[in-house]
Amino acid sequence: MQLHTLTTSLLLLLTSDAAPVTAHPSPVSKLPTQGPELNLKLVRQASQTSKYCAPQSSICYLQYATTSASYPVFRIAVPDVTSAPFETILQIVSPVSLGWVGFSWGGGMTSNPLTVVWPNGNTGKATVSSRWANGRTLPSTYSSASYKTLSSSKNSTHWTIEVVCTGCSKWTGGQLSVNGNTINTFAWAYSKTAVPQPANPSSSFSMHNNVGMFSDNLSAAKVPQATFQEYVKKAGL
Repeated sequence: MQLHTLTTSLLLLLTSDAAPVTAHPSPVSKLPTQGPELNLKLVRQASQTSKYCAPQSSICYLQYATTSASYPVFRIAVPDVTSAPFETILQIVSPVSLGWVGFSWGGGMTSNPLTVVWPNGNTGKATVSSRWANGRTLPSTYSSASYKTLSSSKNSTHWTIEVVCTGCSKWTGGQLSVNGNTINTFAWAYSKTAVPQPANPSSSFSMHNNVGMFSDNLSAAKVPQATFQEYVKKAGL
């Protein structure tokens, strides 16, 4: 699948308490808009990746965001190791208009770990669901990747969840690379339809309204191992 780079101007952050550095355009795939596999509206927003450092912690992330505030922001952090497997941190900041948001660790819907999250009603919390798909059907629950929630919250405009995953960096048929010269491809999807059982990680959910991809190395996502472990430990995990 050929990648096409989109030129961007200013990155609009969904949180205003910190600014990214080393921002650059992210390749985004032009996926088919019709056919048996996809029949959905695709993202056509300019997008970019950047390094984002949270002011309230010692963690920096590889961040992906579009220039539209109606799309989620994705942030990834990994320990500074030489190869997979390793734990991964994923933070998702979503507009309240979205019913669920999904993240693919291998760049597609099938044959790689999927992290699907949604707001848990009006509790101010969010639910994380580990999924895997072998075809273009509702992804099944996936026991080879496990999650612990570091934090989750909701306000009048956005809901946010941050999780640590064991089993998202290496899977049957693929793995993430922490080599600074190697590009990893990730994918995402979302739906505006609420999940029918928001407190249940095994709940069904509707088909996505929108999808996208981005590619980058994980240099910006690397966190010193001791800092990474201390951050997870402070969350009580």
